[in-house]
Amino acid sequence: MKKILITGISGFIGSCLTEYALAKNMQVFGYDLRPGHLAAEYYQGEITDRAAIENVLRKTNPDIIFHLAGMIKSPDPDALYKVNLLGTVALFDSIMESNLRPVVMVASSSAVYGHKSGEEPINEKSDIHPVTHYAVSKIAQEMAALRYFNSYGLPVIIMRMFNLLGPGQPADLAFSSFARQIATAEIGGNAEISTGNLDAQRDFVDVRDAVRAFILTAEKGTPGQVYNVCSGRAAKIGACLDEMISMSTRQIKVKVDVERIQNNDVPIQIGNAGKIKLATGWHSRIPLNQSLSDLLNDWREKVKTKVE
Repeated sequence: MKKILITGISGFIGSCLTEYALAKNMQVFGYDLRPGHLAAEYYQGEITDRAAIENVLRKTNPDIIFHLAGMIKSPDPDALYKVNLLGTVALFDSIMESNLRPVVMVASSSAVYGHKSGEEPINEKSDIHPVTHYAVSKIAQEMAALRYFNSYGLPVIIMRMFNLLGPGQPADLAFSSFARQIATAEIGGNAEISTGNLDAQRDFVDVRDAVRAFILTAEKGTPGQVYNVCSGRAAKIGACLDEMISMSTRQIKVKVDVERIQNNDVPIQIGNAGKIKLATGWHSRIPLNQSLSDLLNDWREKVKTKVE
C-alpha cells in the first residue's frame, strides 16, 4: 500500500485527491492549517513550520508527497510569497533533513503563462509572462522546487493546472460564487448576479479529472519535468455563466460591475495537454456542462442545509 502525504489536504483539490487516493487503496496522511474532516490521518500546522513538517515526515515516511498547500488571493503580496515560496522551501528542506526520497508533486498554475499573443494552445515550453503577484509566486515556487531535483536528484514533478471547476470549489472563486448566488436566488434570494469581465476565455478542467492526473503523473511522469493539466479547449466565461443560469429554476439577471474588471486580465488562455497524455495516457473526461451542473447542485445542497 502506497503512503501519500498531502499538504493542504483540507482544500478544494486536497479533499478531492484524498477521496480518490483512498478509493485506490492508498494510505493518506494530511497536513494543513484547518482541521481535517476526511478519512485520513491528519496533522495540523503551518507550511512554513519546518519542525512540524519534519515531525510529520518522520511519522509518515511517505512514498509520494502532493504539495497543494498555497495561497491564491491576498491583498498582501508578502503573504503570497511567504506561503507559496517560503513554504515550499520549508517543505523541501524538511524532506532533505529527514533523508527521505519521496516523489514530490508540486501544484503550480497556468497563471505563470500570463499574456500570450495569438490563440495557439500553450505548451510547457511556452514563454512565461506573469501579470500578478500570485503568478510570480508560483514561478518562484517552481524554481525553488526544481532546485532540489537539479542539486540533489530529489524526484520533483511540477503540475501546471489550468482553471479548475467542480463541487467543493471555494466560494470566492468566480463560478463557485455564481453557483452560490443562483442557488440562493432559487430559495428566494436576490436574483441578480454581479460579475466582472465575461469575455475572457479559459481552459477549464474538472477537479476530479485533475486529481486523476496527479496520481497518474506521480506513477508515470518523469522527475524534473513540468506538465500542463488542461482540456485543450477554451470557453468564454459569459457562455459558461449562461449555461449555469439555464439550469436554474428562476430567472436570473446579470449585471457587469466595471469595478470588478481587472486591467491585467488575460483575454484568452488555452492549454496543450499533449505532454501529459504522452507520458501517462491522461486526458480530461468530464464535460464542462457536467462540472457546472455538479458545482451548482453542490451549492444547492449547501444553501438548503444552511436554511434548514
